[in-house]
Amino acid sequence: MITDYLRFNTTTILCVIVPLIYIIYYRIFRYFIFDQRKKVTKGKTSRGKCPPFFPNGWYWIINSCDLKPGDVKPISYCGRNVVLFRGKNGNPYVLDAYCAHMGAHLGEGGKVRYNTCIECPFHGWTFDGETGNCILPSGENKINRVADKFEYHDIEKCTPKPDCSDKNNLYLHQIAEHKEVKIKKYTVREINGSVFVWYHSDDKLRESPTYELFDLTNELKIYNMEGRGESINYVNCHVQEIPENGADFRHFDFLHQSILDIIFPFIKFDWSMTSERASHPQLNEIMTHPNPEVNAYKMRLLKTFINDSNRDLVNVISLNSYIQFFGKHRLFVFNATGFQLGPSIVYLFLWSPYFQATFFQTVTPLEKFNQRIMHRIFSTKPLPYWLTALMLLGEVKQIFSDMNIWNNKIFGSQLNYNMKNDADKSLHAWRNWYAQFYEGCYEYENKTLLW
Repeated sequence: MITDYLRFNTTTILCVIVPLIYIIYYRIFRYFIFDQRKKVTKGKTSRGKCPPFFPNGWYWIINSCDLKPGDVKPISYCGRNVVLFRGKNGNPYVLDAYCAHMGAHLGEGGKVRYNTCIECPFHGWTFDGETGNCILPSGENKINRVADKFEYHDIEKCTPKPDCSDKNNLYLHQIAEHKEVKIKKYTVREINGSVFVWYHSDDKLRESPTYELFDLTNELKIYNMEGRGESINYVNCHVQEIPENGADFRHFDFLHQSILDIIFPFIKFDWSMTSERASHPQLNEIMTHPNPEVNAYKMRLLKTFINDSNRDLVNVISLNSYIQFFGKHRLFVFNATGFQLGPSIVYLFLWSPYFQATFFQTVTPLEKFNQRIMHRIFSTKPLPYWLTALMLLGEVKQIFSDMNIWNNKIFGSQLNYNMKNDADKSLHAWRNWYAQFYEGCYEYENKTLLW
C-alpha cells in the first residue's frame, strides 16, 4: 500500500514537475534576450580627434513588436529628436519631434489621429506621417493648413528690428504669409522584425536612400530558420570603432578567448579572415573557399545580396573558425560570410557541417560617444534552444572583451600601419571605404545639431 502510494506520488510529481520545468525552459530559451543592465554613459574620457559622430545611413530605432498600432514614441538617436508612431493602418512613421506651431514635443503626449497622423498635445495641430504636412481634416480629405510665419529679429539678444515703424512687429517680424505648415518627414523601412530610419546630412537625400536594407525572409525560409534571441549592449566609443572590428582580424589572436581555452588549454580556437570591398572586380575569387559546400553557399550569398546599386556601400568578410588540438590538428567548425552594409549594419551568415545560423547586428548612436549594439540570432529549428542561447552568450562574451578596449581608447586619427602586413593593409582599406559615409556630416552637425 505504501509502495502504491509512493508510486502514485512519484508519477504525479513527474507529470507536474517535468512539464513545468519545460515551460520555464521554453519561456527563457525559446527567444533568449540578454540586455546589459549596466548602461554606460558617454563619460569623461577624451576620444581625441574624431570624424563626425553620426554618419549617413540606415539606423535601427525599435523592434517591430514594441510598436503597436496607435503607439507614439519619442526617439533621440543620432543627434536628432524625432517622434515615431504607428498609424492605424499599421505603418510606422517618423517626423521631426517638435510642433511647427509652438515647439511642443509630439512624442510626449501626442496621439495618433486620422489613420496616418499625429496630433500635438499642446494645441491639437495635426501632422501627416505620410508627408509631414500640417492638416485640417475635412471628411475623408486632408486639407493642408496655412499660416503666417514669424521669427525673432534677434532671438539671443532680443533687440528690436531697426527702423521698424510697426510696433506690433518690433521684435517678431513676418517672413511668410499664408504658407503651408509642415515639419521634416523621415524615410522609414520595416524589415526583418525591426523599424529603421534613414538619416542623411543632405536634405535632398533625406527622403531618397542611396541603398536598401537586405530582406532576410527568403534566406531564412530556405534553411527553415527562426529567430532565437537577441542581445543588447551599450558602449562608450565613437561609432566607427564597432564596425571596424569586422576588418581587424589580428585582434582575435590577442583579445578573444573561448571557454575551451580556459578549461582545456590544449584545445584552442583558430581564426582566419579575409575582408574586401564588394566593388573589388575579383571579389568572387578572393572569397572562394576550399570547402565545396561552403563555397557554393558563399557564392549564392554574394549573388543574392550584392548588386550594382549597393556594391560600393558593402564590405564583405569571410571568417573561418577551427578548433586546434595540441597546436597541430585542426577541425573545421564554421565559415561566416559577413556583409557590412553602410555605417551601422552587419549580416553574418554561418555555415557549418553541423548547423546553419544567421546573425544580424545593428549599431545605433544614442549620443556622440554612446552606442547601442544589438545582435539577433536566427538558427535552423533542430538546434536546441539552450544551444542557440549559448551561441548568443558567446557573442556577448566577445563584445565584453571588445568593450574593455572601446570604452577606454581614443579614436586613432594618426595611425602607423605596416603595409607589408595583410592585417594592417585590410584596416587601411577599410577606413578608406567607411569614410564615404561621413560626406556632408561635419557641416550638418555643426550647423544643425544641438549638443
